[in-house]
Amino acid sequence: MKADKNRRMKTSLLLFFLFCYGQIWLLYGLYKGLGISFSMNPGQVGGILYLAGAAAPLIAAILVTAIAGGKQGIFDLFKRSFCWRFSPAWYLAAVAIPLAVTAVSTLAAIGFNDARVPDRWFSPVFGGGFLVFFLIYDGLGEEIGWRGFALPRLQTLLGPLGASIALGCIWSLWHLPLFFMEGSFQYGKSIFVYIYLLTCWSVVITMLVNRARGSVLVAILFHESANFIAFTVNCPQMYYGLVTWGLAAAVSMVFLQKSGQMAQMKT
Repeated sequence: MKADKNRRMKTSLLLFFLFCYGQIWLLYGLYKGLGISFSMNPGQVGGILYLAGAAAPLIAAILVTAIAGGKQGIFDLFKRSFCWRFSPAWYLAAVAIPLAVTAVSTLAAIGFNDARVPDRWFSPVFGGGFLVFFLIYDGLGEEIGWRGFALPRLQTLLGPLGASIALGCIWSLWHLPLFFMEGSFQYGKSIFVYIYLLTCWSVVITMLVNRARGSVLVAILFHESANFIAFTVNCPQMYYGLVTWGLAAAVSMVFLQKSGQMAQMKT
């Protein structure tokens, strides 16, 4: 029975990851094949394709869940993902951790390297309305897939830490096409640094989700908080940001609950 259950989990995960990667590379092919410029503006074709890509994990999770569990499986996925009855402290932690890491990294850069905060340290890339929409949309589009669908299954197979590292690598490499698209935030950056960063995030998010009884709400809030900083704050962090995120991940490992303590899930 356990072997059959594990086999079904592995098959579901494989289908999920294939759907996620397939969608994102198909959209990348459309960008290149049709000569579309990268954009995050929904009023442009490039922006529409970008928004479609941001929802790929959600779409993949719904499709694979529907194949395995039908309507009831989809209902269970969303019920578990939006469970809200857990300690308010974890809501606060999900929002505060990215802010705290940014503050500590900035203070370290100022204190140890005489870095200077620019006059326009708060410089939103988007207007307020679209920024709010994008943060919510991106969090929902990714986290129900990564943390609502994939994480519980990976924890059953690999344990909390193994699942966090595996999902961090898969999550970061899913963004790979953006590294080849001029105008994206990833363009020109190091993919290896990106894998490290998102793996650290993944460990922190797993700790939050497990502490929140399997709810994806904390993952969405963490994602939105981290992206809000990326899209609005221009402060010197230098390499201290990577060091501080590594420390945050190390501390989170101490609090990682055993996979058996997560909210029960139907496969």
